[in-house]
Amino acid sequence: MKPFQVKDFLVSKELFSLRYDRGLNAWQTTPELSSEKLQDYYPKQDYLSHTDNAKNTKERLYLWVKKQNIKTKLRWVSVLHNKGKLLDYGAGNGAFVQAAQAKGWKTYAFDFSETAKRQLTKKGINQINEVRQNDNYDVITLWHVFEHLPNPQQQLKRFYEALLPGGILALAIPNHSSWDAKHYGLHWAAYDVPRHLWHYNKSSISALGCRAGFRVLKIRNMFWDAFYISLLSEQYKNSQLAWPKAIVKGLYSNLVGWRKRNTSAITIILQKPK
Repeated sequence: MKPFQVKDFLVSKELFSLRYDRGLNAWQTTPELSSEKLQDYYPKQDYLSHTDNAKNTKERLYLWVKKQNIKTKLRWVSVLHNKGKLLDYGAGNGAFVQAAQAKGWKTYAFDFSETAKRQLTKKGINQINEVRQNDNYDVITLWHVFEHLPNPQQQLKRFYEALLPGGILALAIPNHSSWDAKHYGLHWAAYDVPRHLWHYNKSSISALGCRAGFRVLKIRNMFWDAFYISLLSEQYKNSQLAWPKAIVKGLYSNLVGWRKRNTSAITIILQKPK
């Protein structure tokens, strides 16, 4: 498959190439930037997932959707595993951790961002500095975080070793095979280069999980993501009537992809064998 270029619409307006990696069956953003250099490509104001405050209608929509998603995510995890030790990796402002703790989970959080770390500390949330072998977690969650991580195979091995037998790993990712990804093409907001280092679909993330030793328990559609991603994509296109277009196209993307678990974003739930 030929490489293609995608624009960073959010910060730099620079072009980055997506190169297909046959070994991982996924697209990689190139050039691969160092973690230090990558910080220059995050918004200077608080990254939206790291804040509780909304400055405009789009951000209020994001935070409302995030609140709805948290309820759904917690239900997905809770029906598959008894309450135990849970790590939210890439915890942002800690909203999911707080919700899990309120439901009786023993919770821990990790985030790279200093802004997020300060918020987690302020909220009194238990934080870890790294994921270690034999940490004995019952559940590890990464909600739209895995695509930000380099060396995906090594990351999965690390999470596998940190889980108890029978433990759950939940990965929420944008799905580049969804209808809205194909419709918006180079304007699809969930490419989000260069912050998203890797770009997966249902088959690639399933194969990676199995290669790391997990078995696939469930693949879940993420209903609300299609609307938010469509809205950003319409705005990147400078569309007139971006909001109504995003509602129509987000709904259509969900309708087209729902039965085949191929919506704009999906969550794959993996289990370490007992």
